[in-house]
Amino acid sequence: MPTRIAMPLFCKQILESDKNYFCLYGGRLGGKTNNTSKIGTIVMLMHPYFDVVVARVSYGSLGDSSYAEFQAAINEMGDNISEQFKFKRSPLRIERVGNAGTVYFIGYGGSNTSRTKSIKTKHKIKVVILEETQELKNEENLQQALASFRRHFGEDVKVFILGNPYPQKVHWFSKFIEQHKFDPDWLVMNVTYLDILPFINDYDLKEILKMKMNNPEYYRWFYLGEMTGGFGMVYPMFRREKYVINPSEWEYVLANSNIRPVGLIIGGDGAVNNDCTSFVPGILLNNGQCVIGPIFNHDPKKDGALGYHQLVQDRMLYWFERVTGMFHLGTLMEYRMRPYAQNLPIWMRIDSAAADLIAECKFFVSDRASVGPVKKEHVPQMVSTVQSAILNENIVIIDYGGTHNYTTNKFEKGENLLVEQLESLIWNEKQDNYDPSVPNDTSDAFTYLVNAWYRNPENIQYFNIAKMKNRQTLLISDILKKRSK
Repeated sequence: MPTRIAMPLFCKQILESDKNYFCLYGGRLGGKTNNTSKIGTIVMLMHPYFDVVVARVSYGSLGDSSYAEFQAAINEMGDNISEQFKFKRSPLRIERVGNAGTVYFIGYGGSNTSRTKSIKTKHKIKVVILEETQELKNEENLQQALASFRRHFGEDVKVFILGNPYPQKVHWFSKFIEQHKFDPDWLVMNVTYLDILPFINDYDLKEILKMKMNNPEYYRWFYLGEMTGGFGMVYPMFRREKYVINPSEWEYVLANSNIRPVGLIIGGDGAVNNDCTSFVPGILLNNGQCVIGPIFNHDPKKDGALGYHQLVQDRMLYWFERVTGMFHLGTLMEYRMRPYAQNLPIWMRIDSAAADLIAECKFFVSDRASVGPVKKEHVPQMVSTVQSAILNENIVIIDYGGTHNYTTNKFEKGENLLVEQLESLIWNEKQDNYDPSVPNDTSDAFTYLVNAWYRNPENIQYFNIAKMKNRQTLLISDILKKRSK
């Protein structure tokens, strides 16, 4: 007598699909792990002598999570199916009797991105299930694992990427979801509790509905998997519609007010091998505000690793001259030709951990700028200073629609790196540092800039005094409001 298996409708769509790659994302209690485990079991029964691989970031928790889920899924399918499998815990694996297939449980990602290279299976792989993918630090960890598994793929393999997206749309996994929605080789599905309502018990359903009534925004993220933003953000007060302007708006401010630059402070964050080296320029204005100009960003993964000497001499100097020239601050060359001209002061404050970068910047620009290390404090203290500067409207960012690449000498269209990171930074579980899954090179340089200047209460108070004296044309936002009338 044939065995009947109760499964949600989305499983039918997967089993009938001719695609090889599936991304299932959504909120909690969506049944992603349970149902992909059943799909993996069905595939093993239909195709003997093929194997299944289940991977998760933390191998230590596999026994209580992925392995237990897979075992429970098989048992739910009835005795006729469960009796065909043997469950072993050392090492973790589920074997089909008669050596007809094995489910392997492995860890992947983390600091050792190549640890999946050593995987060995008895048969070709028919199904791969990668769980809690959002816990990976970046997409590189995912691609390393997939590259290792592909060497063992059999015919018509099914690869499942499972994850619960972060609230922030700029998290790498959120971007991965959006990117692959338009890939013809992928089937991307938003799977929530609404897709498995007949399988949810009354206790869970009651808690879900209570959250829907009492905290609808959290409900939309936690149970529906919508990327709503806000939760755990380092800078929840930052809104691009309030703090970001375009170049034409900046030109309008200069032409229709007495606001003028009075100095430049640059924040720098250095890292040669893996992370980016970033410089963020803050143009200080006579009203106490600070306008963020074009950002310097060197990504060694994309543009090649460089020593600090070559980086500063062949890349950063060109950026330095461009920024000081476009804001009429007095370039390095102009200063050397006319050292006693009325050049505006420039400060450059760099991460104290990048001693070699500081030394190179001193060598090349110390006659034009005061170069030194930033006085670093604990992350929450430095963040508090930035939050105060944002809330006080001290900061305005000019969005140029991309970043100039000083390696290729071409402008690359895209998101403003600083805006993107300010919107995406989230706290770690202890709330004492940033979550490592979100890039923070440019935002670190910005943090050093803000702390070097606005940690001094007098600099913020100057802004407040000026605000009281002239309410008509002080804020950049006030000037732009007049333009829109």
